[in-house]
Amino acid sequence: MMHVGLNLKDVYEDLDPLSAYFFKIGAHGLVCFHGRNYSIKQRLTAEQTSKLISNPVYYRISTNCYVNLNQIYDIRDHVILFRDETHGIKTINVPRRNLEQIKTLLRSSNRRINGVDQVV
Repeated sequence: MMHVGLNLKDVYEDLDPLSAYFFKIGAHGLVCFHGRNYSIKQRLTAEQTSKLISNPVYYRISTNCYVNLNQIYDIRDHVILFRDETHGIKTINVPRRNLEQIKTLLRSSNRRINGVDQVV
């Protein structure tokens, strides 16, 4: 009998910040990443945090919260929706002024939201 091991990716050990839907920065370098089926807190150095928030993939929606523009599925009212076929929809509320800026950024990058081209 042959036993085959499955190569399961451990999200906690191999977290890719670019796969997170959004993250929040807490006190003392603690960053909480929210993804399709996880919320993981990690302690980052000031340099790591600075590099993360300067990445153009992320957009700041509040003092300590950044959303991943590449993971946005749809925008409705004051809510950004992130969709995963397996795990459903995860949402985050966003102030109106930030939503307009996010829509502009998505249009300028010719992104698709909910199957509709977002072109100026």
